[in-house]
Amino acid sequence: MKYFTYDHHGDGFEYHNTEEEAKSYAEQCLDFYLQNDNHDFVDIYWGEIKESVHSNDAVLELKAIEEQL
Repeated sequence: MKYFTYDHHGDGFEYHNTEEEAKSYAEQCLDFYLQNDNHDFVDIYWGEIKESVHSNDAVLELKAIEEQL
């Protein structure tokens, strides 16, 4: 999973397999807020995951996404 969405007031952080999935999910979240007249609470992000951090016994190691596949 290389893409994400983040909805601060909704489900939080979600992973997606494709850019299209992430964008579509973000649009669905936006539609929900607009349909429910919650314009003041819109805080939605989507994008590509480029790196991630892994911890093993409190030692942090930054790894590029390509290495995990």
